[in-house]
Amino acid sequence: MKHEIPIDQLVAELSQSIAAVTLAETENNIIPRFNQSKTVACVNAEFTVHDDIPEELKQGIFSQPISYPAKLRFANATNRDDSKKDVRGLSIRLSNVEGDVLWGEPGLQDFLLNSYPALFVATPEDFLAFARARQEDKKLGFFVNPLDPHLKSLLIAFKSLKKHLSPLDIRYWSTVPFRLGNQVVKYSVIPCSDYQTTQAVEAGENQLRAALKAHLQQGPASFHFAVQKQTDPDSMPIDDASVIWDEEASPFITVATIKIEAQDFDNPESLATCERSSFNPWQSLAAHEPLGRMNQVRRLVYANAAQVRNNKNKE
Repeated sequence: MKHEIPIDQLVAELSQSIAAVTLAETENNIIPRFNQSKTVACVNAEFTVHDDIPEELKQGIFSQPISYPAKLRFANATNRDDSKKDVRGLSIRLSNVEGDVLWGEPGLQDFLLNSYPALFVATPEDFLAFARARQEDKKLGFFVNPLDPHLKSLLIAFKSLKKHLSPLDIRYWSTVPFRLGNQVVKYSVIPCSDYQTTQAVEAGENQLRAALKAHLQQGPASFHFAVQKQTDPDSMPIDDASVIWDEEASPFITVATIKIEAQDFDNPESLATCERSSFNPWQSLAAHEPLGRMNQVRRLVYANAAQVRNNKNKE
């Protein structure tokens, strides 16, 4: 096992590298996120908890059948051009949530997901090495460094990059684990709309945004929100974010539905507000506490990165 760096040191060094990278990538006076940098859209939605879920899953926001107002942000991980291969991101914020939060603003619950079920790095130490390589413009060196190769990371990164026709037809995963009462779980958001995009609506840089708009003009978009329980700590580790938990051994169980109705989301004001938004896995009830060392560093690293972006973007 590689040497573990203390969490405080990881937070400080990651925050420094991420700030350096994002400041260097400032475009049109906007500092992008280190990850999920291209804003596709933010939309309002309704998040409805089902009434027929297993008793052991009735924890936190899933404790009773209720609907929450939700804000969803769809994004590209790195590419400004929607037509290119990339990892896509989905961030969800629920409002009117009752109970004390672990961090952040009362009444809010965040979930952050990606379009691939694992991260390309296993540990926060690996992520720090990648952030440093990106800061030095030596990303390829991170993967193929003969002294410290990350070939599994290279394979995951290659497999995770895909072309997509619409963000509303993509499945998303939390990739890292969370508490659900006394259980350990991962989350997934699974498309279940009646309508599906079958060809590029407006080929080019903003085709995902155009596809989202066209879909909502045809009818509402829907997703299932599902939970996967950890059934084997060895094959479903908490502290290796590069491991995909076997869905045959532990299938995802639907606990809620997300519904998005037609709305005006692609005007300049809405897109600017979306760009200024920030999400954090620790903006959460204790029942959904983020678990593992990767999640430990995310709280302050994400908060620090959001502060850098917001402070600079206000100038």
